[in-house]
Amino acid sequence: MPGSPWPGSRRHGPEGDSRVPGPQHGWWPTARLPRATKALPMAAGLLLGSGFSLCVAGQGTVLSAVWPASALPVVHVSPVHSAPWTWRSVRAPQRIAPQASPANPAIATVSSAILPGAGQHLLGQRRRWVYLAIEAVGWAFYLDRRSAGGELRGQYRDFAWDQARTQSPPRIDGDFSYYETLSKWARSGQFDADLGTPGVQPESDPTAFNGSVWSLATQLFLPGGEGVPQSDPQFQRALEFYGDRAFGSGFLWDWTGTGSAQEDFGDLIRESDERFRQARNVVGAIIANHVVSAIDAYLSARDIPGGVRVQFVPDPGVRGTRWLASVSLALHQ
Repeated sequence: MPGSPWPGSRRHGPEGDSRVPGPQHGWWPTARLPRATKALPMAAGLLLGSGFSLCVAGQGTVLSAVWPASALPVVHVSPVHSAPWTWRSVRAPQRIAPQASPANPAIATVSSAILPGAGQHLLGQRRRWVYLAIEAVGWAFYLDRRSAGGELRGQYRDFAWDQARTQSPPRIDGDFSYYETLSKWARSGQFDADLGTPGVQPESDPTAFNGSVWSLATQLFLPGGEGVPQSDPQFQRALEFYGDRAFGSGFLWDWTGTGSAQEDFGDLIRESDERFRQARNVVGAIIANHVVSAIDAYLSARDIPGGVRVQFVPDPGVRGTRWLASVSLALHQ
């Protein structure tokens, strides 16, 4: 049809089949139209792949074809009385099929909870690298703080052995509370003040640590004084209290005559404790990263608009500043 405004009108299917090729359904059926005459201009419409219909109108008749890609075409023919050709573009109503999520929400959520960024990787999101980087940096910082704390712990243990501890080798290291006590008390005193007497003779000097423990024991169990015989049940209870809390002969110390050694020892303990505290704080940040990544993966997989906010708030304390992490979830209607 030379000069026809119907694009593709010469592109037919098999012989005798007048259909227009379409991007979604292969071929669309079209109406067979009479040949145009000079007295009767015609109008034709063709559906485009984008969901638009292109309509032309001339004097005498308008033919329009407007339909969504998922439905069969509906053709209307009606007379018009306008002389010039007019063109208009009309957006056809479309029914957009929901796109399937690239990953199951449960799988994406669990994956991110185990390894931050894994769920985002399944969803094809680039921010997976952010979660993975936070995870890697967090564990690297944790290991560094633990290593630094361990080195300082070895230093203050060696320092205490060389400067204050009075027992002979072999050396026995105590727990943290033992060394913390060394930083606060100048000397331990004896555990058994008279080795030549049968039984345990507690340290009686209240300025020494062991002596302060025995002083407390007598206040609790011997309110009438120490004049009771050792065979008395109350005296035995006081001795039991003393034995549980006082330091024995393998852990005695004395900072007397060492100058500022005890202060230097206390600084080492505080530095070591600070490194271990920083490592514990990093663990909290790592856990928060797992939680945020899992929530983000769930919202993304379910296509729920919203956001996750993580806030770290400093909390000053006696032993230094610690950081508290808060996670908030905001969903948009």
